[in-house]
Amino acid sequence: MATKRENIYRVLAVLVSLFVGLLIAEVGLRMMNRLIRVSGWRGESLVSKNENNQLRYRGQNIEYTDSDFVIILLGDSQVQANACAYEWMPERRLQYYLNSRGKRVKVFSIGASGYGQDQQLLALREYYQKFRADLIILWETPANDVANNLFPTHFHAEGIADGMYKPTFWLEDGNLRGPSEEIGQRLRETPRIKLIALWRKAFGWSRDSEWEKTYPPAYKPMTEFEGPVKEDWQQWWNNDEKGFRGENLSNEKAHVPICLTPRSERMRYGLDLTRKLLQEIERLASSHNGKLVTFTTTPDVGSSLGCHANAVVRVLNGKYYRTSERQYNDNLNYINEEVDFYLIPITIEQHRVGPEDGHLNEHAVDQVMKDLAARIETLIPAH
Repeated sequence: MATKRENIYRVLAVLVSLFVGLLIAEVGLRMMNRLIRVSGWRGESLVSKNENNQLRYRGQNIEYTDSDFVIILLGDSQVQANACAYEWMPERRLQYYLNSRGKRVKVFSIGASGYGQDQQLLALREYYQKFRADLIILWETPANDVANNLFPTHFHAEGIADGMYKPTFWLEDGNLRGPSEEIGQRLRETPRIKLIALWRKAFGWSRDSEWEKTYPPAYKPMTEFEGPVKEDWQQWWNNDEKGFRGENLSNEKAHVPICLTPRSERMRYGLDLTRKLLQEIERLASSHNGKLVTFTTTPDVGSSLGCHANAVVRVLNGKYYRTSERQYNDNLNYINEEVDFYLIPITIEQHRVGPEDGHLNEHAVDQVMKDLAARIETLIPAH
């Protein structure tokens, strides 16, 4: 009898010790404020804080007079333009060319690498809390905008694990819902108990995987194909070129799915989501007596990955993908169907930052902003 009682005491002692140990660990994690995950990011300069505006985006200070026509250049890494000298950023060149045409314009940037229309919308809402804008110009990057809007994390280097967490919207019965959180807020899925967060970190919890459960099916490649195929994707994968190993085609968290044909149910959902976000940005601008226009360049980032070509079949790791420039154009026109959209051709042959970097270099930025200024001149009253 005594032995049985002793065994019970030992088990209770172990359980109490375990509980106390876990409690101490939980208190310690809370005191250190560890495992706090924040959603979203800013587009601050990599060079100097003096290159940032008041909202912590790379660009000139947001300062204007009552007589200035105020333009917001909204976008992603093309707007942040880390490859351009501060004085040659897109905002500065657009401002220069418009003022050279007799206007009185100030152009300010809201843009960060990896931004989709979701974080662009949230950043613009924040801007309007303190400032005004007469015209919003949204620089689209169609090759990654849809994936950036669709997934609750940023791209990862290898396209497998989640990247940085980000605010994300979603559709319910065709209506826009969200965001999951604001830029800089704690992640919605943050557990109350820190030890659960530690467990997730140790065993690779994936926010993407959780959200994917609610998404329609992704593109299904062919497992067999009789006919000519292009092997450029396979070569880039084998040689680790063009960042192609970061193209996660299995879930469409990549740059090339916008060219896959026929479009998948997931792509259609992503296009609908992107379209709704653009409409919400337009509604926001209109409610503040402003106007929205969108534009993109041709060629764009997707062209370097073989997106823009007549319908062809490409092979990658034993699977076959049909791509089409027509599908790309149909998708692009669909998301911009209800907004004023411009296509600005790049006329400079050497327009990329480098072979592995599809961002525009300073010369291409200057040309695109000059041509964009000519296209939007009639939207701006004369000085």
